[in-house]
Amino acid sequence: MSQHTERTSGRQRWSADVRAALREWVAARNPDLDPATLTDQTPLISTRLVTSLHVVELLLLIEELRSAPVDPRSLAPGAFADIDTIVRAFFAQDIDATAGVRS
Repeated sequence: MSQHTERTSGRQRWSADVRAALREWVAARNPDLDPATLTDQTPLISTRLVTSLHVVELLLLIEELRSAPVDPRSLAPGAFADIDTIVRAFFAQDIDATAGVRS
């Protein structure tokens, strides 16, 4: 396997783990939600799957998954719109920087 393929595989695996953890977190806070219907594009804020009361807890999860604090100045409107947006907003640099180092 080439070094590029190994890096890509590692990034995809880590990204999938982050996405799964985020979906699990959302599902745990919404017992009436069928987890099978929750996708990475499911609107979280507009459907109230994530409320303002959840945001601090979600930020703590994001920090735990990143193993690094979130700079509050980096928070942008819409950052919690869906799981895809959360991954892009908070993990894109981490996934690229690790280049397969995380497992």
